[in-house]
Amino acid sequence: MVTARPHPRWLPLAVAACWLALGWAWLARGAAHPGVAYRPWAFDHHAYSDLLAMGGDRYFGGGRPTPYLGDRVEYPPLLALALWLPSFASHAPLAYFTVSYAFLAACGLLAVALLLRLRGADAWWLAGGPALAYYGGLNWDLLPIALLAAAALAHERGRLRGAGALAALGASAKLFPLVLVPPLLGAGSRPGRGRALLAVGAAFAAVLLAVNLPLALAAPDGWSWFWRFNAGRGAENSVWELLRVSPRLAHLVFDAGFLNAVTALLVALAALAAALAARAAARDPGRAVRLGAAFVLVVWIGTNKVWSPQYALWACAAGALAAAPRALLALHAAVAVADYHVAFEARATRGLVHYFDALYLGEEVLRFGAYALLAAWLGRELWRVARAAGDEPPPYGPVVSP
Repeated sequence: MVTARPHPRWLPLAVAACWLALGWAWLARGAAHPGVAYRPWAFDHHAYSDLLAMGGDRYFGGGRPTPYLGDRVEYPPLLALALWLPSFASHAPLAYFTVSYAFLAACGLLAVALLLRLRGADAWWLAGGPALAYYGGLNWDLLPIALLAAAALAHERGRLRGAGALAALGASAKLFPLVLVPPLLGAGSRPGRGRALLAVGAAFAAVLLAVNLPLALAAPDGWSWFWRFNAGRGAENSVWELLRVSPRLAHLVFDAGFLNAVTALLVALAALAAALAARAAARDPGRAVRLGAAFVLVVWIGTNKVWSPQYALWACAAGALAAAPRALLALHAAVAVADYHVAFEARATRGLVHYFDALYLGEEVLRFGAYALLAAWLGRELWRVARAAGDEPPPYGPVVSP
């Protein structure tokens, strides 16, 4: 019987590089339409990038306002730096975009390389689908995704302080890498692992404070804008917009307090489940941590009050960490492509708002269903690993104390 040969380890990196190159070629066309004209052009041509939009708002005219100190940025510090630093290379739209995109492409390839080294992960979830081409340059998400993958690999290799520090750096770029913290703390709270719990918690807190505290003290209004801006938002492009269908519930779409409370409760319950499962997983704590992080991430994104199309990359990161089935990868790849085109067609200036509003609501239901299926699979696997017998050694080696 002929057996299939394993693919070369460089193949996922090569495929990811091809997707990223296609993404640059598609989005770079927008550099010819800077300023006020950019957003209408980008929506009409399904080629929008926050790199060009936000860079044009700030830098293409020759300015260079400092994040937080002279520029209110609705992102955490490391993403604010990723927005700002390429302006030192050039104020020209194409050059600024290319420098920014090259950095993000490097982050994407680094994330794939780290996933290839993480035993039990599936790098094809990130490298194989079209989400890299569609979303790699839409926003700066590949930076925190690389940090999330690095933190997971550090934990797998027993470098617990490094895992905590890298998770803090990821959270200082975008909040989603916080999903590693509950299962890390859960695994560290097992009897006899007090030093591990202290190592993770202390490293995470120290790095988070080192990055954020100086900015919070120097520019409290600018630093806190991220929190105030997001706390006051209603439902945007998310499944919560379905409340508009009911006249009695439609007002909740704009009720930030209600949405904040409900989504926070759902994420907190997912985090508690991840922490308890990681604590109970005696046989394979490394896989329990990855599954727990992926579970919290998918619940968070799937139920978040605000949806941005590039969040598809985070579903890819979750699926990669958990080595979710390829059938789910195919489903999310299809949804990612549909979501991109529907989202921007709905914003295009074609005078068909009502038609695309109905289409977009339908697509939101489809997207939520895909995330629910992935969350259900992750929850089932998390339950299984938590209940697995603890009398055998972990298949990927023990997680050692710091």
